[in-house]
Amino acid sequence: MKQFHRLRFLLATFLLFACITPHVAAFTVSSMNINPLGYQAAGTPMTVNSVIVFSSEGTETFPSASELHMSTNLVDAHWVPVLVLNGVETNLTQKNGGSLIFPGWYFSYPSTEKVQLKVTLTGNIPMNPSPSQNFLKIQEVDSNNTVVSTAHVDMSATPVTTVSTPTKPTTKKTFTPLPIDTPTQKSPTGIEEGIIAIMGAAFLVLKQK
Repeated sequence: MKQFHRLRFLLATFLLFACITPHVAAFTVSSMNINPLGYQAAGTPMTVNSVIVFSSEGTETFPSASELHMSTNLVDAHWVPVLVLNGVETNLTQKNGGSLIFPGWYFSYPSTEKVQLKVTLTGNIPMNPSPSQNFLKIQEVDSNNTVVSTAHVDMSATPVTTVSTPTKPTTKKTFTPLPIDTPTQKSPTGIEEGIIAIMGAAFLVLKQK
């Protein structure tokens, strides 16, 4: 009877210890490169390159019963995953859409192995991006569909800008007509002298009468 009570005590102690022992994340994001950087307008093509490193602690690199969930708020997203095992790259199945899910056994190896996942994500900035949206979110989800750990990169919020219309100075332009050159007409030589002589002769005739 005493052994039974002692067994119950040991079992209760073990369960309590298991509940308060923090879970160690099975992955870390060793690098993240977003191009182009900074705020981008809606529709801008984006590229997100990330490297996920799986844990070398414990007996396996990633729990085989868990899943690795990746998601994005980029529009027309395209995923290109590459598994790197001890430096050797293996192309995994590419996918279109807002999420990518891998079963845990994809990355479950003895902890002595070096396991990484390289992911190239492309897509376009959505309308009205906000910090509640993500370029990339990575989660470890266990067999009970519980999120164990999360890593994510938020989008930049739309900056508030004041659109001002510049005032153009009013300049009054005076149109200056182009000068017109008018050639001066000259009387033929001798005509003026002939007219004067005729008028003088007529004056003399009138005077004699």
